[in-house]
Amino acid sequence: MKIILYVFSGTGNTYQVSKLYQKYFSQLDNNNQVDIYRISQEVVSIPNPNEYDLIGIGYPIHAFCAPEPIIRLCKELPDVNIKKTFFFKTSGEGLHINDCSSQKCLKILTKKGYDVIMERHIVMPYNMIYRHKDAMAKQMWIYAHALADLNCRELTNLYQTNQRTRVKRSILKRMLTNPIGFIERKFAHLHGTCFKVDYKKCIKCGKCIKECSQNNITIENGKYKFGHKCVLCMGCSFNCPANAIHIGIFKFWKVNGSYHLNDLLKDETIEFPFVFNHAKGVYRIYKKYYREVNKQLENANINIYDYIS
Repeated sequence: MKIILYVFSGTGNTYQVSKLYQKYFSQLDNNNQVDIYRISQEVVSIPNPNEYDLIGIGYPIHAFCAPEPIIRLCKELPDVNIKKTFFFKTSGEGLHINDCSSQKCLKILTKKGYDVIMERHIVMPYNMIYRHKDAMAKQMWIYAHALADLNCRELTNLYQTNQRTRVKRSILKRMLTNPIGFIERKFAHLHGTCFKVDYKKCIKCGKCIKECSQNNITIENGKYKFGHKCVLCMGCSFNCPANAIHIGIFKFWKVNGSYHLNDLLKDETIEFPFVFNHAKGVYRIYKKYYREVNKQLENANINIYDYIS
């Protein structure tokens, strides 16, 4: 099976998850070919979905909706003749209001002949609001492995048997989330111009320019300029090695630097599972999400401890 994953990822969470899909699809069948196309404004042409058997679209949830680059991708994709398609998305919490984040994209793609057979949500560490504890980030990454493996198995079965799972279409949630998403997208363009560089910290590596998928950062007269194309993906500030980028009114929500997830996964001194053992305060809201995931894994005879190495 030939598979294409169209992925938008600001700080890298969704891209890392796409690599998990690539890994587990390949483990299921050595003949599976999984290509990953990371969305940016630098590349004019995109891989033709008509050349693939299965199409995946991955993104981080922004204000309960798909981010602007993904909506733009869906509009730019060509018409197809009933192509099996699935969504996978990431966010920092497992709230069910995120279940319908793909509604706008679903509407666009259905008209073009895409048959969306699955939509799945994977919780990953925050790139905004606050920085998760190492134990929490480790738990998220272990479960991301298990869920990606489970989803690849399900997708393979759905494709081979010409079936589909129920993709949620909630009118009530759509009425709530669509306006919020629209406001967030417009606000992002405006607020992005408020980003500033602290030149006392800046090492002039240019990584922020390379990280920006929207080509929104330029240098004029030796100064960094932030334009009106920002989508608040936080790739620039999160990945800045000198922590030199101020993000306007979100300065108290800023998270900087990689979680080094693969290192956390291998660190036996970090407890697992964190949520069910000692989680207090805000981490309690994750218990319902992980109970639901554990039930899915149990039904599929998947042992979460098999993904710790």
